[in-house]
Amino acid sequence: MMGRLIKQANNKINHEMNVFAQQYDLTGTQMSIIDFLTHFPGNSCDQHQIESEFGIKRSTTTVLLQRMAKKGLITRDISPSDHRQKVVALTTAGKELVPIVSQYLKDYEARIKATFSEDEITVIEQFLTSIIKGELG
Repeated sequence: MMGRLIKQANNKINHEMNVFAQQYDLTGTQMSIIDFLTHFPGNSCDQHQIESEFGIKRSTTTVLLQRMAKKGLITRDISPSDHRQKVVALTTAGKELVPIVSQYLKDYEARIKATFSEDEITVIEQFLTSIIKGELG
């Protein structure tokens, strides 16, 4: 029952993000990647970091990033330190979306948290983190 609720909540969040993202010709996942890249110096990181953060396979990540590059949101260049890796960076067009994406994610999180106390939020975050890390029995 709980696993199903978590899956349904995830689906609901993804759907709402996709609906919002459509007006900018994006997907919710693309918005999340834009946001993720803003946490790195120069708004860039290697593709492996994106794969790890989102728990997606290399082939899936490659297709996703190729689509973002085709839209002019990111660049994908060979890493100077490891020629097997790609460095992903936001373009000017991608950077222009950062304030919109950041505000949406900030507002969405505030809406989620609004109905819970700080103690409840702490418990929920611990619970979800333990699932992600595989720490449940």
